Amino acid sequence: MKTLKNKLLVRAMGLVLLVGGLASCTESPETVPGGSAAGGVVRISKASFASDAADRVAGEDAIGQVSAYLFEQGRLTRIHEAVPVSGTGFDLQLDRLSGTLYVVADARPQIEGAEPAPGLSESAWMEATVRAADAATARFATGCLDLATLPAGSSAATLKLRHGSARLDLRLRVAGEISVEGFTLLDAASAGYLLPREVAATPAGTELADVQTSVALPIAVDTPGVAYLCEQDNASLRVRLEVVIDGKPSTLESALPRPILRNRIYTVTVRKDVIDTEARLTVEAWGDGGETPLEPDLETPLTVDSDRSRIPDDVRVEADGATLALPYTETEILLAVACDSQLEVLPLTEFPLTVEEVSTGIGPDDVNLFRIRKSLFAPNRPAVDIPVRFRRKGLEQVYPEDRILLRLAANPTRTEGALDFDNAAYTVDYERYVDNELGRFVLPADKRLEVEFDEGEDPWIRLSEADGAANTLRVVGGWRPNDPTADGRRQEARLVVSNRADGSQREEYTLVRRNWGLPVTWFHGVWWCKYNARGNSRRFEDQILSSADPAVEAGKSLYEYLAGCSPEEYRDLWGWAYQGDSGEGLRVIEQDGKAVMEGFATDVAAHINKLPADALSPDGYELPSMAEYNRVFNATDYIWMMWSGSHTLREPWEGHSAIKRSQQRRSDVVVGSLTLNELISVRMWSPDFPDDEGITWYGPGAQWNADGIRHSNHYNNILFGVYSPEGSGWYITGGMTNLYMIRNGAGTKDTRILRFKKSPVEYVYGPDADRPMR
Repeated sequence: MKTLKNKLLVRAMGLVLLVGGLASCTESPETVPGGSAAGGVVRISKASFASDAADRVAGEDAIGQVSAYLFEQGRLTRIHEAVPVSGTGFDLQLDRLSGTLYVVADARPQIEGAEPAPGLSESAWMEATVRAADAATARFATGCLDLATLPAGSSAATLKLRHGSARLDLRLRVAGEISVEGFTLLDAASAGYLLPREVAATPAGTELADVQTSVALPIAVDTPGVAYLCEQDNASLRVRLEVVIDGKPSTLESALPRPILRNRIYTVTVRKDVIDTEARLTVEAWGDGGETPLEPDLETPLTVDSDRSRIPDDVRVEADGATLALPYTETEILLAVACDSQLEVLPLTEFPLTVEEVSTGIGPDDVNLFRIRKSLFAPNRPAVDIPVRFRRKGLEQVYPEDRILLRLAANPTRTEGALDFDNAAYTVDYERYVDNELGRFVLPADKRLEVEFDEGEDPWIRLSEADGAANTLRVVGGWRPNDPTADGRRQEARLVVSNRADGSQREEYTLVRRNWGLPVTWFHGVWWCKYNARGNSRRFEDQILSSADPAVEAGKSLYEYLAGCSPEEYRDLWGWAYQGDSGEGLRVIEQDGKAVMEGFATDVAAHINKLPADALSPDGYELPSMAEYNRVFNATDYIWMMWSGSHTLREPWEGHSAIKRSQQRRSDVVVGSLTLNELISVRMWSPDFPDDEGITWYGPGAQWNADGIRHSNHYNNILFGVYSPEGSGWYITGGMTNLYMIRNGAGTKDTRILRFKKSPVEYVYGPDADRPMR
């Protein structure tokens, strides 16, 4: 460590921060003794803005055109034009070492609009101004040497020119990707005073203008020297940035400090930590030490200055003085870091932490002060140590010693299942419909869990104790039959963990699903969908929704609606069937004078009935099984579909065996040039449940070859999609005088209507919550 310190001290001792203006010519110049006192040489060089080579701008310290102005007894007596320059320095030969010498690099002084001439008074010279064609590139330098103060016998002196303008650097402190697309100085003064003044000012009548950076755009990294400004006292001076952060464009604007001083660096910083909703823009003068050398003592590590910090009671400073132990809850700390140098904090990308500079300084009343904000640590996130790293001003590298360690405790609550909350929004958004058990909370003994809903929201989440698991609560998503709000909207619930005793120390976690629902009707323990599937059978968006049920909107049962709706509305509901496992519906069209299913294929490999029950359905729904179809169709005698009547089940459902039927027909549905006759719809209901609508069957006849859906001179030979791993099923066979139900699984290429049911769900809420599902 001693060796490292020595190496750094050797390098750091040579660093000089050249900030602040030259106020007078009373400094004692360095001299070279010997030679004639009558004449001599002034050796001139240019100081750098930045002491750290990494922060220097190429060409910034070069010297171009140089002029020298000699004043004797208060009057301009000699002008040296186009002084030869070599690199960043030159020698000026003088006839005599007397009077006051002013040297100007890369500027043309103006006195009331004219260039200075011999005889000009020194007081008028102090009012000289410089004007830049572009304020963003206004770079010049000046120096002053009182030759009368040279020791007797001196023949040479040195003069170091100082920058007459201020430099702006761009610093990006963003946790994410950023691109600066525009950098504009608003109302920048286009002229400034040539020489330093006791109080910085802007020349009267100076025009203000908006100017752009001269640096190539876009900018994605820290960039020194994005602009240069004349010294000015300008209340309207601002900077505007057009940025894109993580793909989101925004405009940031901030006032610049007042006044803007020459020979000083100002840092424009874009800040946005992970939890910030908006980016921020700050401007600060970085350092003000004249020629103070930087001598960091790296053997003394950074520590927490407890006296100047504001540390909450639940945060502990550990014995090493450089570690803070933070709880898992939300915390804010005002951290003072004990250090003999100005510190710059490096941005943190680890959530849930943000660290921002409050102040930096090394004077007796200054302190390196930083605000640390830590958000709630979500369940299942492990305890972690995160170093907050700092860079000492003037040093190029970041060293391991320069850090404060934050020790983040883990949340004692755990979650299981599909409840994986992040450390940002504390939200699980399923982005689809979900129900039944979503996961579990395993709580400490002193914690409790409750569920909250916004006003007007249905109680779609229920908590229940897990059998045989202490302090464990199941989170169960529910379903509301025929929910009039189930149109795909976001449905939210808050799970709140708090102290069991008094409900304090709340932790809020949000669950979000899309609330979708299909219209259903209850029959013998099954919630059957009222309508056949249409379009893409897996997409709620293609189906008739419970929030837009045309029969309900007409104040009718589906059976009544099909009797009175328009032919076009009837066809839109009626004319869909499916093949294979694609889920893409086939529609009835006219082809070669026949009614066929558009897109019918003969090379279908997948048998619909043998697919998993939910293979073709939207989330939360599935094809009914053969056993559930049997609760409707498995009669002791033929079910004659062309007649209204009744039938008796072979196996009663919980003692209920009687089923009534009613049939009706439409002969006004047009497909192409065809008018389809006697399209049948059949309602079946249980007389034991007279308040229930029952099930209404409809749909096109099956197609199994190029002849289409017309069989026995009609279109009503419907094949039903059934969940049946062995491949069995139900089919309406026969002609219109002997139309009846039979068991028939049919082949893979045969088209089927799909009528889904609600999948089993543990928790049902709403008006029909007491209906059994079994």
